[in-house]
Amino acid sequence: MTLPRSQYVQDGQEGVYHCFNRCVRRAFLYGYDPVTQRDFSHRKAWIVERLRYLADIFAIEVCAYAILINHFHSILRTRPDIVATWSDHEVATRWLTLFPRRDKHNPNALPPPEQQISALTACPERIAELRRRLCSLSWFMACLDEFIARKANKEDGVKGRFWESRFKCQALLDEAAIAACMVYVDLNPIRAGIAFTPEESDFTSIQERIRAWHRETMLPGSIPGKSSQSNQVASSSGELQNQENAEVYSNDNPVPCNSSCWLCPIQSDSKRRGILQMTAAQYFDLVDLSGRMLREGKRGAIDPGLAPILWRIGANPQAWPDTISHFGSKFRLAAGLLSNLRSFANRLGKRWVSGVSMAQAAFSASRPQLA
Repeated sequence: MTLPRSQYVQDGQEGVYHCFNRCVRRAFLYGYDPVTQRDFSHRKAWIVERLRYLADIFAIEVCAYAILINHFHSILRTRPDIVATWSDHEVATRWLTLFPRRDKHNPNALPPPEQQISALTACPERIAELRRRLCSLSWFMACLDEFIARKANKEDGVKGRFWESRFKCQALLDEAAIAACMVYVDLNPIRAGIAFTPEESDFTSIQERIRAWHRETMLPGSIPGKSSQSNQVASSSGELQNQENAEVYSNDNPVPCNSSCWLCPIQSDSKRRGILQMTAAQYFDLVDLSGRMLREGKRGAIDPGLAPILWRIGANPQAWPDTISHFGSKFRLAAGLLSNLRSFANRLGKRWVSGVSMAQAAFSASRPQLA
């Protein structure tokens, strides 16, 4: 079923979405290309760095991501409640930081001058439009995809498409769907056979969360060494910083971001609202145990400690391996509990949407009784 994205991703409404895109002709344009025998792996760091930068500009949170050799996944949550609290001055500052007005005599991006900010705030209609854009999923992904495409094409000295199409998008309607999709995204490198454990999965949110958790909870000296992701992101910004206080600065990324906190937290704290009702450690266990199920001889085996977590979020433990293995292909426009999927279809004026049978098998609205 093909629908305009505007029918189910509406500006001004909070939502969680699984967004993904693939390189044109499925070429390995940010991995090792066996045809040209060129290695484009450094471009993965561009995508992570750009995601981090945009998360600091937009009222959109990055909940999960995975960068593979010819496609990437991201899970984003729009936050219209946050953008509504910004003053007109802050909206103008953020927009001019994202789209600076470069002087022909000085092509480098500079902090927006107060004169430009004041000129923008003097137009309420324009500020209202920019406020909507700074919470728009389409604008966020456009600023990500276009930036990477232009930078890669410039490096290759070519013109034309870098991505095969506009990004694909699935609405995640409840916590069960969000948790399943996050695990699906975080386990992509393991399923692809390019990593063996979550902590070894470079260019994924699970690795970044584990390293941040180590920095916050472990004693000095016990932090695992930098991965290729950490080194490439640091080198791409032109500086090697202390890992515990890593910040990224560049002409393209003028806003500093702390690498240990830029992702949406798993569990809510006093400062930020989390994405799941579980601790970070519980989520790590969920990913780790789910990853073991995907290995040969382990498929379908549910660890006793995993079942309570799945029941709590409304997932069916018996169907969990299939859910996280085929999430991207079993669901189309949206994923969630059967009741939520039917409500989603009603909102679109449709009798049904693809994924109803999968939702019925994968998710349960009530916890089964224990023997």
